[in-house]
Amino acid sequence: MAEEQNDPTSRKPRPPRPQPPRPDVAVEPLRPRQEPTHSVLPKVASVLWALTAALVLGLAAAIALNWESVLSGVETAVSQQDSTASAADVRNTASATLLSSGAAAAVLVLLGFVALNLLRNAAMSSKVLMGAVGLLTIGAAVTFSTFVSDASALLGGVLQWGPFVVAGTAAAATIVALIPRGSSRQ
Repeated sequence: MAEEQNDPTSRKPRPPRPQPPRPDVAVEPLRPRQEPTHSVLPKVASVLWALTAALVLGLAAAIALNWESVLSGVETAVSQQDSTASAADVRNTASATLLSSGAAAAVLVLLGFVALNLLRNAAMSSKVLMGAVGLLTIGAAVTFSTFVSDASALLGGVLQWGPFVVAGTAAAATIVALIPRGSSRQ
């Protein structure tokens, strides 16, 4: 037994040490927690942008259904700009103008929906994107109205006033989207 007492591997386990008492610690945040505000502004902006998209689609449908007459109106405007251009060049330029305007409108509408989706998550970049898309949409609508100014007598003048309605709804959607959320608490 004396050998067991000198053998370091045969020690008796010591009883566990008692845990020291835990200190009472309270951590307070540097900023008070703010409850999320439920704003109707993103919903209103989304509805206005959806209205803008519907108006763009309506103008596109009106142009598609009356393609030849709208195209001839744009051809008239193009031929007035360059009287030396051949008929084929004028037709190609008018077609390219209408098709590129439609493609630009589609891209801007989609970017608007992307910006509004980001806006729901309160991303700061969404306000910049929405502002840029809104301004580009307004500019594109006004510019498009000058392209189709000679074809404005069709369908009750929808090509005369339609682009300005699109510009107005895009402006309203952009303004509503850019209003700070804290000002519209329910």
